[in-house]
Amino acid sequence: MNRYFLAGIFILSLCSCKNDREPQKDKATKEVKVVKKNESASKKSKSFSGRSFELPKLSSENCVELLTEYGEKNRETKVRMSTPLGEVLIRLYENTPVHRANFIYMTKQKFFDETVFYRVMDTFMIQGGNSDQWETQRIKADIGKYTLPSEMKEGNFHKRGALAAARSYTNNPNKKSSPFVFYIVQRGPIAESGMKYLEIEEGNTYTPEIRQHYLDFGGTPGLDGELTVFGEVISGIEVVDAIAKVETDGKNWPKESIWIKMEVLD
Repeated sequence: MNRYFLAGIFILSLCSCKNDREPQKDKATKEVKVVKKNESASKKSKSFSGRSFELPKLSSENCVELLTEYGEKNRETKVRMSTPLGEVLIRLYENTPVHRANFIYMTKQKFFDETVFYRVMDTFMIQGGNSDQWETQRIKADIGKYTLPSEMKEGNFHKRGALAAARSYTNNPNKKSSPFVFYIVQRGPIAESGMKYLEIEEGNTYTPEIRQHYLDFGGTPGLDGELTVFGEVISGIEVVDAIAKVETDGKNWPKESIWIKMEVLD
């Protein structure tokens, strides 16, 4: 199996992250509990901390309906991500409506503002969006426990700068996504020999345009068809490069915290 694909399985599996920079071992998500069917979809959720949420508590049962409705009312597709190393402008894809709505919702609820990039690998990707911090876990509990249905669409591929959702590789045949963990592809141009290996040995197929894009600009083609790509960096890819190159410990955790702030633009 392609080594970049194996690396993707290891890195992009769901895991929890500790605030002391010592990540726990990768753990697959467990089956979520379903909320009661008679729960009012019009009633806003209010946490024990007094924080008010725009949606009722989400579950794998109700998230598609509620996020679809939320997405129709919140049509934004651009988000600014601020980090100590600079700003990144992201465009979310409209052909992945549930993932787009979820990311907008998380951003507006300030979920990502309590998180860091906790796994970075130069020539591969940067990953963040989850945290074992008390405030993050409290917000996460109030938002709900759920997974998103995969939205792998033709034309959405793991190009350099692609924004995608991490997922569990255990007991997840439908490749459902985490609503809380994301990654940005950082790898540069792919060698012709690498593309031929994926095509001949792995049996992957690519359109001529996508194949040439990987050759010219880069990405991680071995992850196509495995995880949902739902956006891309349109400005600030050099910041992604800078984050990918920071000094890390033996588990790819940055030695200096790279805090995230997200803001919805339009």
